[in-house]
Amino acid sequence: MKRWRLQRRRRKVAQSAPTPLVELARAPLPDAGATAGDVTFVCLDIETSGLVVQTAELLSVGWVEVRDGRIPAHSARCLLAQPDGEVGVSATVHGLTDTAVSQGQPLDTVIDAVVTALTGRVLVVHHAGLDKALLDRLCRERYGHALPVPVLDTLALAHARRQRQHHVAGAGSLRLPDLRTDYGLPRYQAHDCLVDALATAELLLAMLAHEGRGADTPIWPWLTL
Repeated sequence: MKRWRLQRRRRKVAQSAPTPLVELARAPLPDAGATAGDVTFVCLDIETSGLVVQTAELLSVGWVEVRDGRIPAHSARCLLAQPDGEVGVSATVHGLTDTAVSQGQPLDTVIDAVVTALTGRVLVVHHAGLDKALLDRLCRERYGHALPVPVLDTLALAHARRQRQHHVAGAGSLRLPDLRTDYGLPRYQAHDCLVDALATAELLLAMLAHEGRGADTPIWPWLTL
């Protein structure tokens, strides 16, 4: 059902004039029986000017790939985007100042690069309600359509696991650093988009190993669309 719904959305996008998003929509989805070893994941993180999806501006985006249970170092990318307004108090969280982001690329260029990186891949984020929702908004503004990509949300997976175990999660216990601790992973400095993307990639591999069947884990039940 998930695959069918996403395929239907992609058909609508594919009828538009050529853009990077149309190329993404025309790329084949993973087969219904695809496993984690059959797909390439793009683990992505975004730093923004705020937490309200409707108004937040993208300041930086980083991503790494996961293929065959590995994280290829050469797949790492980090892009700065020029915002329309000032960074404001968000600089105290991520350290991106107005001077830093003024050296960034135009937002349209950054969005095109992200969509190209996601073509034929599965997007992995920790908290799709922010990162994926923001990408959807930015893609609508640039292309007229939301981003029709398969999504794996590590936060949603962890929440579902807690519910299955009838565990009441404590405050903050589903945060990326806390979940990494649960799986025996080291703590990294947060709020750097590339570091957080790498942290998410490592968490994904740990979850596949502990909660699934590693590379043999069927992928569609893990996806959030």
